[in-house]
Order: sequence, then C-alpha cells, then structure tokens
Amino acid sequence: MADQARLKKRISLKETYKNLVPELTEDGLVWAQVAAALIVGLLTLVLLWRLLRGAAKGRGVLLVGLCESGKTQLFSQLCHGVDVISVTSIKESAGTYAMGKKSLTLYDLPGHERIRYAAFEKVKKFARGIIFTVDSGTIQKDVRDVADFLYTVLCDGMVQAKVSRVLVVCNKQDLTLARTAPLIQKTLEKEINLLRVTKASQLQSVGEGSNNNTFLGKQGQDFEFSHLGPLKVEFVETVAKGGENLSPISTWLQQLA
Repeated sequence: MADQARLKKRISLKETYKNLVPELTEDGLVWAQVAAALIVGLLTLVLLWRLLRGAAKGRGVLLVGLCESGKTQLFSQLCHGVDVISVTSIKESAGTYAMGKKSLTLYDLPGHERIRYAAFEKVKKFARGIIFTVDSGTIQKDVRDVADFLYTVLCDGMVQAKVSRVLVVCNKQDLTLARTAPLIQKTLEKEINLLRVTKASQLQSVGEGSNNNTFLGKQGQDFEFSHLGPLKVEFVETVAKGGENLSPISTWLQQLA
C-alpha cells in the first residue's frame, strides 16, 4: 500500500512537471538558446560595470616630489624590497604593493619641473592617496619649489574630490643637516601661506577671482594643513635608502587600502 502511494506521488510529480514545462519544439529550443545568451550577456555587462566602478574609485598611490627627493628609491623598496641606482626619469613607473589579500598600485612620477605636472595629470585619475617626498637635507633652499608643487597637487579638483589622504615623507633623515618632520611642516605652512596670496592675486588679475578650489585653508587665517577639512595631510620621517624606518609608510598604506 505504501509502495503504491509512493508510485502515485512520483507519477503525480512527473505529470505536474510536464504540465508546467512542456517539451520544447525546435523553435522553442532556439528561443531558449537566445534567452540564455542574453542572460550571459547581461551578467557580463554587470561584471564589467562593477570592475570599471572599482577602477574609478582608484587603487593607486602617486609618489610625487622634486628630483632627487628619493621617490624612486622609496618606490623600489616598497614594491621590490631593494635599493636602486636611480637617474632622472622621463615617464612614470608602476608597481604593486601587496598586503596579504589587498594591494595598491604605486606610481613613481618624474620630478623634473618640465614634465612633473604632465605626468601628474596623466595618472591622477587612479589616485586613492598621494605620497609627497621631500629631501630633508635641502628643504631650506628648495622650499619655494616644493611648496609650489605641493600647493598645485592639493588644489587639484580631482585630488580634492577623490583623494582622502596625503603623506608627506621627509626623506634622507640620515643626513647631518636633515630637518625634522615638524620643522618641515611649519616651513611649508609658512611658504604656502605666502604662496596662496600670490596665486589668488594672479587669478584676480585675469578676472577669475578666488574660489574654494584654488584657495587652500581658511580665509582670514594663516595656513595650516589641519585646515584642509576632509583631506588629511600627515608628515613622517624616513630613510628610503636601505629601507630604514619604512614602517610609518607601510602602516599608512595599509590604512589607505
């Protein structure tokens, strides 16, 4: 009796399936294949959209600064763990900084004044963070050039829209005349305080006026990096050659990822 009940149940399920899903004719099979192809196509588009959306958010870190500030040495240590004999480059280099399952793409940009801005414009769309390297031994004589470049980077509209953190690396701390990070920060703040007045005057002279995208800090107050709102600027000391004391940079990169 129980066997007959199970048999009737199986027959009933089979008949129900046939009623709900009729056998496909040749035309029906063609339409089923078309439907399957459309589903695969839509899934592919969704995956591509997600990948492009992730790329748009940026997984890159730009290493910028003047020539001989130690960018390439730092880049080589972070990406490959070795020192490198560097020469003035004419194009950017890219490498991967791996942190377990996470990774960031580091871009080492040329520091020569004739090409630094063009290189920055080329890759800034990939930036999640920026590492600005400074030669701690020559900052006193190079401060105007350093401040001008840093000012331009911080004023950039795409940087203000996409980048949340900037790390100023005070490199070459092993030099006898190296300035400390707090002193370099104060020196740059004073120079940018003068520079932003000059820049604002230049804009007014051509009829553009001043605006939030070109004036850093707070109106009516001396410039401080802490005034930059959501854009966080930090200073650390390091010696890129030999990979000495890179832990502050590694920690910053891990937090950024």
